[in-house]
Amino acid sequence: MTKRKQCMGYVCCACLLFCAHCNKKFDEPPVYRGPDIRPNMGIRELRNRHTPGNFEYLTEDSVIEGIVVADDSRDNFYKSVVIQDSTGGITIRLDGFGLYTDYPVGRRLAVKLKGLWMGDYAGMLQLGAGVDRSVPAYPEIRPIPVPLFNRFLVKKELNQPIVPKQVRLDELADSLQSCLIRIDQLEFAVNDTGKTYADPVNRISSNLTVKACGGGSAYVRTSGFARFASARVPRGNGSITAVYSVFRYDKQLLIRDTSDVQLTGLRCRPPGIKELLIEDFEQQTNGVVGDNGWKTIAESGDQLFLINSTQGNRYAEISAFATGKPVLVSWLISPPVNLSNSANEILRFVTKDGYDNGATLQVLVSGNYDGANVPWKARWTPLRALISKGSVSSINAGWVSSGDISLSTFSGTVHIAFRYEGADPVSIFDHRTTRFQIDDVRVLGN
Repeated sequence: MTKRKQCMGYVCCACLLFCAHCNKKFDEPPVYRGPDIRPNMGIRELRNRHTPGNFEYLTEDSVIEGIVVADDSRDNFYKSVVIQDSTGGITIRLDGFGLYTDYPVGRRLAVKLKGLWMGDYAGMLQLGAGVDRSVPAYPEIRPIPVPLFNRFLVKKELNQPIVPKQVRLDELADSLQSCLIRIDQLEFAVNDTGKTYADPVNRISSNLTVKACGGGSAYVRTSGFARFASARVPRGNGSITAVYSVFRYDKQLLIRDTSDVQLTGLRCRPPGIKELLIEDFEQQTNGVVGDNGWKTIAESGDQLFLINSTQGNRYAEISAFATGKPVLVSWLISPPVNLSNSANEILRFVTKDGYDNGATLQVLVSGNYDGANVPWKARWTPLRALISKGSVSSINAGWVSSGDISLSTFSGTVHIAFRYEGADPVSIFDHRTTRFQIDDVRVLGN
């Protein structure tokens, strides 16, 4: 064999070997799940190692881990994030801006403690990189510099579920510091209602007082730099979700945004409750509704709401049963309700259903209904209410409460309407003849 043929043979073999390697199937790389660093200490255990008024330098190779429950995205948490685990919460001071881009609410975050400092400022415990004693009377924790973030902070999974701790105002204690909590039955003090959360013009922070119906008070603390500083606080009663903080003896609630403040109910303080509409149908006679300013109008099918009674109790009632109508739509409309001289209005009523086979009952509100006999030409807004349903073989034994339905976004004069839609065609198909009973319709306000 000539040298040329030998060379050609070697080249062919090399090509075959190269092609064989080209066709080799490699395993897919594993999905990246972040550093495999695990906590060996709970936040409560860390907090218990602090002596009030002191600063502790942390030397052990300990790791805590929590979910970020507050960040600086709305500028009410300055150079800090707050994390919380099942045992407690703690605030971490970080010397940077736009922290939420790396440490947003819902991110699981591990914190390597060795080399950090722990201390309190006016009673509020924090983690940081040192102690600032430039004001000897008020030493405080220094924030962690940006170049050291990755040394101490380990980013983990995003979008972790967050459930605020449900507590009462009188249960606030240091063990809840830096925890995301929810308190019900709160309202702003009368003198603070209508104020802005802070002074956005002069960048001045503000403490506004909130009170509980059962007694006690705290402050809603808002930075003058917060993006919602110019928003006005609501006048109603309800729930506030916030991070609990303290300043000396003051109990403070730090909200993340105005959506944390849900005060749409009736206040528990004077001037008291105004009854804007009360209708129990007891003053109406059995038959077609038509007293006290109420009216019933058939849109389709000629069936009207009737007044009926059981065991001495009167109520409004409707059903498509035995009407023979392929489509039946009927309205029950309240007299006008004036919302101009009240606040935090709510609608309440009760219902029963019977022989439920698919007919529907809606509750609606309109600000432009003119009282004429064509209500479907007005603009109506459906309201979310609990309506009795599911009683297939008889009338529901008990009344079902609608719950408190907020009307606080409406103003001026409005009408409340109940709209029934059913069918009782001659054919055996599409019978929707559910019977509905309505009673104790009330609109209340402050």
